Amino acid sequence: MKLTIFTSAVAGLAAITMATAPLATAGPEEDFLKYIADHGITWPAGKTQAIIDAGHGVCEDWQNGATFSKEVNDVTSATNWTDQQAGVFIGAATGAFCPQYESKIK
Repeated sequence: MKLTIFTSAVAGLAAITMATAPLATAGPEEDFLKYIADHGITWPAGKTQAIIDAGHGVCEDWQNGATFSKEVNDVTSATNWTDQQAGVFIGAATGAFCPQYESKIK
């Protein structure tokens, strides 16, 4: 029950993230990086391509049937980010790279 409520809250945050993301002014990768950085997600210098690849990986996971809860768990397991940061990352990646999967996070 507790996980369900928390997962719903994180999904809501991710949906808000996508809805309030600025329209693309640069390429989707630049917009994605700026958005997650503006929301407190950091990564080591020289790892920008790995972050972009991880964003595209979210889309691959959606294509392979991942659930939002599993995606949050996978992201937090692979990083030191909070569930909230993972939700922002997942929402931003989905909005930037595979908006056809937006229903997965609503």
